[in-house]
Amino acid sequence: MQQLTQYRQAFLAAICGLILTLAVTVSLRYVDNTNIRSSLQDELTALQGEIQRDVEFHMFGLTWVARQHATHARDSGTSWLSDAETIHAYFPHFRSLLWVNQDGVIEGAYPPTLNSELQNQRFSSISGRSLSGIQGDRRYLMPAGDLAQHAADMLMVVPQLNKEPRGYYIGEMNMNQLLRATTSRFLSEGSQFQIRPESSTTAIFDFSADKRHYQTWHVTDSVQLFDQTLALDLWPSADRLGQMRSRLPLFVVIAGLLSTGLLTFVLVVLGVSRIRAQELADTNLDLYAEIEERERVEKRMAYLAEHDWLTDLSNRNALMEHLEQAMKRARGTDMHVGALLIDLDNFKEVNDALGHTVGDALLKRVAERLSQLQPDTGILARMGGDEFAMTLTGIHSIGTLEALARSVLEALETHFIIDDYELFINASIGIAISQCDEDQGEDIMRNADTALYRAKERGRGTFHIYSHVLHQELNERIELLKRLRAAVENNKLSVFYQPKVDMTSRRIIGLEALVRWIEDDGTIIGPDRFIPLAEDTGLIIPISDFVLKTACAQLKIWHDAGFEDLQLSVNLSGKQLQTPDLVGFILDVIKQTKIPNESLELELTEQVFIENIKSHTNFMHAVREHGMMLAIDDFGIGYSSLSYLKHFPVNALKVDRSFVRDLPDDKDDATITQTIINLANSLDIGIVAEGVETEAQLDFLLERGCTIGQGFLFSRPIPANEMTELLTRYEGLVPIQIDS
Repeated sequence: MQQLTQYRQAFLAAICGLILTLAVTVSLRYVDNTNIRSSLQDELTALQGEIQRDVEFHMFGLTWVARQHATHARDSGTSWLSDAETIHAYFPHFRSLLWVNQDGVIEGAYPPTLNSELQNQRFSSISGRSLSGIQGDRRYLMPAGDLAQHAADMLMVVPQLNKEPRGYYIGEMNMNQLLRATTSRFLSEGSQFQIRPESSTTAIFDFSADKRHYQTWHVTDSVQLFDQTLALDLWPSADRLGQMRSRLPLFVVIAGLLSTGLLTFVLVVLGVSRIRAQELADTNLDLYAEIEERERVEKRMAYLAEHDWLTDLSNRNALMEHLEQAMKRARGTDMHVGALLIDLDNFKEVNDALGHTVGDALLKRVAERLSQLQPDTGILARMGGDEFAMTLTGIHSIGTLEALARSVLEALETHFIIDDYELFINASIGIAISQCDEDQGEDIMRNADTALYRAKERGRGTFHIYSHVLHQELNERIELLKRLRAAVENNKLSVFYQPKVDMTSRRIIGLEALVRWIEDDGTIIGPDRFIPLAEDTGLIIPISDFVLKTACAQLKIWHDAGFEDLQLSVNLSGKQLQTPDLVGFILDVIKQTKIPNESLELELTEQVFIENIKSHTNFMHAVREHGMMLAIDDFGIGYSSLSYLKHFPVNALKVDRSFVRDLPDDKDDATITQTIINLANSLDIGIVAEGVETEAQLDFLLERGCTIGQGFLFSRPIPANEMTELLTRYEGLVPIQIDS
């Protein structure tokens, strides 16, 4: 306070001078920034107009050519390409011109070198773009897909579907050339420019060399080019920004600071001599305090470097150092080093339900119990989260580790009392032991982690011992996941369809969409291999979305072909139900494909129905309110409960194939099937039998009132083209078994 009094005048002078200087400078800088942004916006508006005019000019040209060609109905679809050189001369930014017939096949192309390459090829396979859904009274601008030589390249599509010749006039735009020509004429020197899709941050055209001021100075405008909305960003380079700035704010800052500094300096000098001694004394006191605090912090940091902050157990660093030292001592002897990696099962549910305070207390109590079991020849460490590790050194066999693992599981069977909560928790344990002298501590922990993963796979509350076979299985799983991810990203999956049949008339009344993975060499990867993997990794969501979109689009084709009563069943996964606004997504797909809501049936397994009663019930009611159908798949094998079932707004139960397989010989299966049929009839719910493969099974089901079935007796799952042939050939009937 005494120092503040001595410097009071200097402080007041400095504060007043700085405030005045800052206020004037900020005001001038604000005006300067506003002028710069206005100038950039005007420049962007002018550039946007030129780009829009150039693109519309080319679309006008392609439209004019299409209309002229359309007036000569007797001409072939490719006849207009004879004028391609003249068209290219007037509209130089067309890289290529294509005539695609209404079936999506390229009948002609310009230039001639491209014609020989693309003629009679399917447009979708060449470009990666589908023409399905294009309306005849509109013009389209879309990304060029696989035809693109640059990310900005676009396809102009003028459909002619209402008169002969029927097909699509397509021009591939060299947008990179067009945009560079436009920017070179209308973009100011030093201005940086890029174009991106409105919903993306990735540029498809980048005319910039300096992005330092993009975040703070870019101005954005959007341009609607037919059905493509693009965002245009413009910002100045560092040099151009410097040229655009006014020097007046800088002059005011310098003059204000000099004046304020000079006055403050004079006033400060007057008070320095009076307080120098006091400052030195205070500095010494602060220095001693800082030294003491630093020593305390250093000791704490040294402790935390090797200990867990919550449980005071050793941490990962200390554990790895311990293992390395133990491995060195064991080399050249018949002794081994082993480790248990312990993961608490369902700990996350405790944390989420009761809070982190209870969760942390539970971890401390678990650490206390494990500490009582830890032998002196090793250490107990917390690896992080709900994972612990126990090590043993100087052991002869894996049996010692197995005995310790059993002791851990038994110790955790006793409940914990925390804040009046009675908590039960168990663990999954991975066990690993050193194999040879070359093993490192990291190898043991990695092997224990691999074994832990297998223990969790096998139901938790148990332990598993690492082996080379387990390592090989993990590698195979990783390789399969890699191939599956590539298949999903590259659209290598297919949708097959299996009919649901009215068994009284053998008429096909619906289809179930099933995903299939057939590799390029013809190898078939079974759904039982890749579906669980997709569920574990989250890939099931894009796979399920792909099946829904593809199947609904195909159903629309069948409806248009005259099979209006055909219904489609699509399976939903449990992870899909966790995505936000799933109902909105499904309704969007229905709207895009233009199928009736009531023609789509969503199938969920019985287990998924029960996992989260409240949220899933809300989802089911929302689905039913929008007119879609609901079915419980694999009914009877999981968590059947009449009290739940009567509250679910379901339309049908699907009897699992495991009950149908041994009908009518197996009495237990016959009784269960009869019970499920009676249950469905009493609740006025439809019933479908899965896995019908013999006439005897069909007769048994019909006698007991189940009239709808699907299975190999009628047809295996087959591709869409084969299903179309089946529907067309027998007019929706399946009089005999159809093998595929």
